[in-house]
Amino acid sequence: MINRLVNSVHGSAHSYSNNNKNTPLNSALKDADSRYESNTLPSGAGYHVSLSTSQNDDFFKDVIDDIFFKAIPDLVSFGYVSVYRVQADSYEENRFQYGELTEQSDIDAFLAQKDRLSSDGQIRFSFVKPTKELLNLSQRLNDDELEKLAEVLTSAPRYNEYTNLISDHSEDIVSTLSTLSDDVLSSSLDVMAHLVQQNKAHDRTPPFTPEGLLSEDGIESPLLRVEYGPFEDLGLRELNDYSSHLMQYVKLLDNNKMHDGQLLELNQHISQGDFVTNAGFVDMAITIKPFEQDSFFAMLQEVDKSNSENIFAMLGQQTDKWAHTQYFMTEDQEFVVHHDEDTNESERRDLHKSVLEAYENKGLSWMNEVIELTFDTPAATHGDMWKQLLHDVENHPDGFIHSDSIEVWAENNIDTIKQNFVQQQLQKIYAFNLDLSVPYQLGELKYIEPEIEEVLDRNDIKNNEE
Repeated sequence: MINRLVNSVHGSAHSYSNNNKNTPLNSALKDADSRYESNTLPSGAGYHVSLSTSQNDDFFKDVIDDIFFKAIPDLVSFGYVSVYRVQADSYEENRFQYGELTEQSDIDAFLAQKDRLSSDGQIRFSFVKPTKELLNLSQRLNDDELEKLAEVLTSAPRYNEYTNLISDHSEDIVSTLSTLSDDVLSSSLDVMAHLVQQNKAHDRTPPFTPEGLLSEDGIESPLLRVEYGPFEDLGLRELNDYSSHLMQYVKLLDNNKMHDGQLLELNQHISQGDFVTNAGFVDMAITIKPFEQDSFFAMLQEVDKSNSENIFAMLGQQTDKWAHTQYFMTEDQEFVVHHDEDTNESERRDLHKSVLEAYENKGLSWMNEVIELTFDTPAATHGDMWKQLLHDVENHPDGFIHSDSIEVWAENNIDTIKQNFVQQQLQKIYAFNLDLSVPYQLGELKYIEPEIEEVLDRNDIKNNEE
């Protein structure tokens, strides 16, 4: 089978690299470069086939055509481009290297795994580094599982703000999956493929945009956009969004806090949850302590997954960038968009602790009443809200004995919590603006409530003044 990659013939020595013209890879690189700056593409140095015998041009054309198949724009658009290099050295004995594989038997075995895949899966596998660990894992899987593995490994590119490269996490995923038992491995591959499909289908447009903020082309055009992310390229940030839930699940498996039975049970619940609910499932499973797992799994069993506004969907907002976005308007009717920092793991752990305490002491029905009244409040207020509620329940139990007690509590407290939150955001905006080389004249900013459907744009205001 290795004859696909090498066939000794006479001729002069040649080398192939991504500088070659008129190859499928060159077209793929050109397509990717049109979407991303060239310095954001990985080097691809990990992929090569080294040959020591002289070859002719026809041989290299056959090898290149066989290795690259046909580039998938969807893969390349992520900047997930890997480069095979073919080299010949007439002064060495024949030796072969395919990724990290150097034994002919391993290379043949790896190509045999690739043959089990569909044409799409084979193309995907051409973007995955051949390693001994990947070979061993592939040999444990049936054809359907191998197909899912190929999809998962090519769906987890991540932008690294420190190296300015799009990082390949396929080896990390392979290492994590290799530690699982056969049953958990099969179940987890099902879940990972499910999360990949949910990520692709999830609508990442903001759920609320004030009228007048969008240009004629449908693009936000605020006076000031406040962001605290480590990088500015929104395309690269969205790249991370598309694999964030998958990588969170990999982190869950890697942490290995649960025994096989618990992982299988959690996987079953994830297969039933929608995108935001699953975000809450996975994040809570990662952050809770082992002694909290019994309550966590009891709540998993009881929660109504068909309700898109369940407790886990509320928790899932903590990692949703749009749930951490607020809109303000200046006195001159200009917009300021504030993308708050996501809650950190410590803050989310405190929130999860409060939720589990409420479940243990009050039950899910009581919690559902709270959720119904608070689900649409800013995600960054949820931690303070649950903490305040449980404090009041413990210290003022007489205030929670009537059927409308939660409604009364919400009426007395939610507005104050929200006002404190808005004041905090305003302070952040003014501080961010003052740090700019040329600050804007913002004046007094007005918070735009998400539930307000209509906001007069500047033309309407001008006409009303006239």
